[in-house]
Amino acid sequence: MSAHDEEISAGNDSPVMSLELKLSEKARPLFEEAARFAHANGLWVSLSSSVTELANAELVLSAQYPQDAAPSSYKLIADTANQVVIHEMTFSRDESTDRQETQPSALNNMVIDTQLEAFFSKAFGLHLAYLTDKRHPPGFW
Repeated sequence: MSAHDEEISAGNDSPVMSLELKLSEKARPLFEEAARFAHANGLWVSLSSSVTELANAELVLSAQYPQDAAPSSYKLIADTANQVVIHEMTFSRDESTDRQETQPSALNNMVIDTQLEAFFSKAFGLHLAYLTDKRHPPGFW
């Protein structure tokens, strides 16, 4: 096998696995950190992941205050057939949904942190203070 053949083989990961790995490796730790912060600020939080019948990997963060009737959720969907990542946020208080498609390359800390901040801000008026303190430059927010 030539060096060129090895290079092609090494980069021949399935798109399904690639997006699923990105959700697991890039997004899940950020979701977990946001969930811990939200829980420390009085929210009930759950985090789950699955692979749907259509082979789409999903990561779902649900949160609510104890007195809320239903949770709000932020679902990150890796649509392997279309090679897009969908950010879907449902807000129980006004029963609205925000949905945005991005390229797989947008599965990075900055984009995910920004989406998590938008979700918690709109759903609960909660600012993820650790983002400003740790990862984002002054003036980002």
